[in-house]
Amino acid sequence: MIYILIAAAIVLILTAAFFLENKRIHVTHTVIAHEKVNHGFTVVQVSDLHNVSFGQNQERLIREITEAKPDSILVTGDLFNRKRKKACKNSFAFVREAVKICPVYFAEGNHECALTETGEEYIDSIRKMGVIVLRDEFIDLPEYRLIGLRQYASPENLSAMLGEHSLNVVMAHRPELFPIYAGTGADVILSGHAHGGQIRIRRCGLYAPQQGFFPRYSEGIYRTGKSLMFVSRGLGNTIPVPRIFNTPELCVISFEPAEKRKGKEYV
Repeated sequence: MIYILIAAAIVLILTAAFFLENKRIHVTHTVIAHEKVNHGFTVVQVSDLHNVSFGQNQERLIREITEAKPDSILVTGDLFNRKRKKACKNSFAFVREAVKICPVYFAEGNHECALTETGEEYIDSIRKMGVIVLRDEFIDLPEYRLIGLRQYASPENLSAMLGEHSLNVVMAHRPELFPIYAGTGADVILSGHAHGGQIRIRRCGLYAPQQGFFPRYSEGIYRTGKSLMFVSRGLGNTIPVPRIFNTPELCVISFEPAEKRKGKEYV
């Protein structure tokens, strides 16, 4: 009997620890050096928030973003949660505070698409709050061209939006479509969706949507030819199983001229 009680206590302690870990924010810093960058700039990538709360009015998340001093905030999909259609308070709280820091750009994820009419209402709401929504659209910023893709990547649409001499940064929610993005010659792709593989074992993810077990693209940097993809582990969760060995991630990405990194394409 005593051994059963000890085992149960261990399970409860580990479960509580993992749930508490899901409320932390791990800020990662990545440098991408590229020959098309003339002057350095910094972006914060926010992915897969799923209406999760990080303090009242998202104060902990907003504090971390503010301290990063980004030139822009790039939201790479799944700001909302399709499993709780009326739960949008935390997502809107994030947007209201984020637009006070710097320009915020958004590309939709599968959850916005699955919400159908409600998703359209939510996207219209964040537009009114000041977010620039890019749906198979681009905007030319001082140092780069920012492209936002809809959930399903069309190589023809993406190819048509690439700037010949620009650094093309693509917000594309689904990382398993990297071969399509890379096939167009896009420079840098920022993705999410995989939630870091949910459970991380020896730096490998266990499972990701559309990729199945031991997903190829779950977090960090991947390269094909001249294209580089950075996959965020994301911030939120949509299933009862907590993220394990997989702390919610806020990504700070600094872009620098290639010569500052002695020709390395990323560090």
